[in-house]
Amino acid sequence: MKKIFKLLVVVLVLSFGSCTTVDSGHAGVEVSWGGETNMNTVYNEGMATGLSWMWNDMIEYDVREKTLVQKFEFHDKNNMVTHVELALDYKLNRNKVNFIHKEISDIEVKILKTLKSAGKEVVPQYSAIELNITKRNEAESKLASIISQELPEFYVVFARLQMTDVDIPLAVSKLATETAVQLGRNELAKKKEAEQTALAKAAVAKSKGLFEASEFDVKTKKLMSQPAVLRLYEAETDRRWAERGVSKYGTNNVFGASTSLFKNLK
Repeated sequence: MKKIFKLLVVVLVLSFGSCTTVDSGHAGVEVSWGGETNMNTVYNEGMATGLSWMWNDMIEYDVREKTLVQKFEFHDKNNMVTHVELALDYKLNRNKVNFIHKEISDIEVKILKTLKSAGKEVVPQYSAIELNITKRNEAESKLASIISQELPEFYVVFARLQMTDVDIPLAVSKLATETAVQLGRNELAKKKEAEQTALAKAAVAKSKGLFEASEFDVKTKKLMSQPAVLRLYEAETDRRWAERGVSKYGTNNVFGASTSLFKNLK
């Protein structure tokens, strides 16, 4: 009886002494000493006890949400090479980690392959400009629909997908740069043209003013050269001289002898 009791005590000590743990945020897969995977039980985080842990192993899988970011090269609908960065949020199906352990050794490679395949299907439906500005949400929805259906095939739970970056194709970028430069040149040319036009107008106005002044001078000279005007000018000159008591003929003649004659005539 005492021997049986001692045996039970030893068994209990060994049972509680033989234990293993699963870290927080992880799920455990039991693998026997011979390499067999326990397909019936997935261990939650915490402690697991039992004699079996003296020879079996606990393999842990991180079942917290992860983010995988990868840039791919696709062709857009204009057949231009376009680099697109995709960010996938996902996590392993904690209830299927024993299947993952037994059947899949390259889970991340499979996820990347799925992302690339979905991108090849969706990106060519849009131009790089559309993916940058107007159609990104629509393209993301299409990608998410494809990926969410394919990930469960290898025991991965889809959370969300974002198209985090779309590079403008080199040819488009170059064209945009050249266009911007040309627009700048066009604006400069317009400015110079406006300046030259203003200068030309000023020159025309100045020339017109000079012409009009010259024309007036010519008309004036022509008018002053008329016989009637000349006679009038001479009479006016004579009158002024007479008022001063002098004559254009001098003072020793009948016209310049005295001023009293003109004064008496007044």
